[in-house]
Amino acid sequence: MSFGLGSDVNGGTISGPICANQGYKVCTLPGIKACPAYCSERCQKLHWQRHRRACTHSYTKDDWQPAWVVEKRIPMFRPKDVSTHYLWGDMPAIDVLRLDSNEGPDTQDMDFKICLAASGDIRNLIQTVNNLPKDYRGKCDVLMNDIDPVVVNRNLLILFALLGAGPQSTKLQNSRRTSSNASYLQRCIDYVYGYRSEGDMSYRVALCTRGPGKIYSMQTTAGMKQPLEMFQSTFDLATAITSMRRTYNEAANSDDHDRLLSKLVPAHRLAFKRYRDTGILVPFSHNISTFTQPNRFLFTSRGQWIPGNTSPLCGWDMSAVLDSGARHSIDFADVFGCLFFHVKDQLREFAKRMKEFNIHLHLTQYDAKILSKGIFAGLLPAFNGPCFDRVDASHLVDGVGVKACLADWGPLLRKGNPCAAILMHSRSWHMNRPDASAQAHPRTVEWLMKKCYNMPGLQTNFHEMFSQGLQSPVLLHLVESLDAFYDNETAFHRYLREREVYPTMENLGLRMRHVHNIHPKRFGVPIGTAHQRLPDLTKDEFYRLFTLGGANLLVRFMEFEHAEEE
Repeated sequence: MSFGLGSDVNGGTISGPICANQGYKVCTLPGIKACPAYCSERCQKLHWQRHRRACTHSYTKDDWQPAWVVEKRIPMFRPKDVSTHYLWGDMPAIDVLRLDSNEGPDTQDMDFKICLAASGDIRNLIQTVNNLPKDYRGKCDVLMNDIDPVVVNRNLLILFALLGAGPQSTKLQNSRRTSSNASYLQRCIDYVYGYRSEGDMSYRVALCTRGPGKIYSMQTTAGMKQPLEMFQSTFDLATAITSMRRTYNEAANSDDHDRLLSKLVPAHRLAFKRYRDTGILVPFSHNISTFTQPNRFLFTSRGQWIPGNTSPLCGWDMSAVLDSGARHSIDFADVFGCLFFHVKDQLREFAKRMKEFNIHLHLTQYDAKILSKGIFAGLLPAFNGPCFDRVDASHLVDGVGVKACLADWGPLLRKGNPCAAILMHSRSWHMNRPDASAQAHPRTVEWLMKKCYNMPGLQTNFHEMFSQGLQSPVLLHLVESLDAFYDNETAFHRYLREREVYPTMENLGLRMRHVHNIHPKRFGVPIGTAHQRLPDLTKDEFYRLFTLGGANLLVRFMEFEHAEEE
């Protein structure tokens, strides 16, 4: 990590909390675990006049209530079918190889070809590379495709900024950047797109990295227009901050945010407020005065905030995030500080491995069906016919269906690898199926009442809670959590039968794994189990996975492999 692009006020890197006394005379001594973090009692007292507004905020009170409860009105929530933009994705990253459960431990010299057919989330790539054997000597080619040109080009620039010749930057999720960081990214943009020629219909580039591998990209020139307008825009920081705060403060979004806050411990409510006020992913006590440039990855060319009101914690393995924070002496309360160091650690390890390993990244921007046909036609020389050890089809099934996904990608699995697999998941399979979800089931209220009577501590508040109806934050949270206790296995297999998945598998010589080797069948269920159908989590694990991380209780995961003759 090169000096000058770090998050310290002087451009250096930070490895732990620094003193929060960032007044007229900045204290640069290490912080300790306090509220939020100070090097001494003296600095804590000096900073109190500025910090007291946070420390005495209503969010820190145990009896805090959402605005709709205080105002005695019906809450206004965003409809669930409204499209949401996530920077990283809406579920924790996975290691798509998971060699320990598949090819085995002796894979140092094996070559792999991986396809991420809808790769809006580069964390799967990072997680996979970071879990390769430390002495990996084989060659790995990764095809990363997405139909969205903004996603493809943002990933291309992020990867080049991390892996290309020059300093590295890890400020990828902030709404704003330091001047030196913004200047470096502008140089990356000029370098990556400097090879374009007027009149070209397609754009192809091969970029060297610090290691033996390269970054390749192939996409249409027309598709690059929108992302380049974003990256080369000239709006100022004030415009960006105004747009971001306007989005967060809209009435409908305010109730959605209060709904999230009502499920959080008080310290995490305050952490969310800090992030919404600043839009910067750093430890709570960090000096942000040097972040003077907007992050043009997160705004349209006119300065409109893209991620909307989504939680930046959504889609992260929060147990791993909090563990990362603890290793850097970040307190559990500073959840965004924990995420800062988790992202930093993951990216640094990824960059280190990419420098040492022979890994080539191929970024394309095509419809996934067209891409699968193009691979057979020789569109990409690095991938020829049935060559893939893993195909991650992500949530494409919700658009084209499981049957079509299998028909497109099944023939591309490497036949010489018995562990070759297609991975996919569905977020919408349960729609219009009353028996698929506890929340949609006609006897939900009756079932919930019985459940509440059997839960210690709820009996005394039971009548008050139900008398408030869905204005009660506790009742809303209980309704949201119902699917953790609901077995939807039968309904899911009925969905697969109706979609003719089983005969399609047979015709393609594939079978569905009854025991998953890469990702559990649903969140909270251990991997490698055939018969456990419901999540088995402690209260703390549930809070981290579903409340903080926003994991969807209804998502179902599938793994398909070659059907071997008995």
